[in-house]
Amino acid sequence: MAPAPLIRSARNPAVAHVRSLQRASARRRAGHTVVEGPKLVAEALHAGVVESVLCVKDPSPAAAAAVDEAAARGISVRRCTDGVFNAVADTETPQGILAVIATPDPPPPPGPALLLVLDGVQDPGNVGAMVRSAAAAGATGVICTPGTADAYSPKAMRAGAGGQLRVPIRKAPEPADFESVAPDVDMYTASADADLAYHDIDWTVPCGLIVGAESAGVSPDWRAASRAAVRVPMQREVESLNAAAAAAVILFEAARQRAANSTNKDPGARAD
Repeated sequence: MAPAPLIRSARNPAVAHVRSLQRASARRRAGHTVVEGPKLVAEALHAGVVESVLCVKDPSPAAAAAVDEAAARGISVRRCTDGVFNAVADTETPQGILAVIATPDPPPPPGPALLLVLDGVQDPGNVGAMVRSAAAAGATGVICTPGTADAYSPKAMRAGAGGQLRVPIRKAPEPADFESVAPDVDMYTASADADLAYHDIDWTVPCGLIVGAESAGVSPDWRAASRAAVRVPMQREVESLNAAAAAAVILFEAARQRAANSTNKDPGARAD
């Protein structure tokens, strides 16, 4: 079969579809989003969620490898001029390849619930960074309240570095309904002025962390739905951590406790 002709116009339907996915409403309707760069496209191929690929005429070796894999799987691959690609890419320095992917819905990892609730976090870079930390720490889900930036926007996908492919992401119920969705889960609010330190909490039980926007913090309703507020102790005169950094510190404490708890329960584990 002859290759499809080189796309030379941004009005091409394949290019127009990619551009439409810059809008959250279009992403929701289509159930699609966009990932850019050879690494994220390769990860999306591995996850089996790639619908189509768009690349420049002469992609880099890394991008070409992803193109070849997509073609071998029977996935539509269209090549375009550098100008067309640069016009549709969401990055300042495009890497010559992007993919339209089905909005991922990975299964939660095994183990007791470890949830991350993002309450009104408006910066997509922060949302993506927290999804990345949640996936790396073994969280079983990320829940986004109204007002939180779309975790599947191109910018959030880049900041997530593939995290959205590994952890389930859901829209939030009302705080009062949370118990019906996640029963018997102890929720804690991240707050710089809390009395409790994050490492004094038992994170091995079904639990979760609520993180708010840096300007407003966690809303009163979600504070009321939590068991307590926790802080990351810091040296005096040091400005508090940003939301993404605080979430990462606390989530990895949960991961540390869970790993230690698992080792202690293993009768064959060797004590160092």
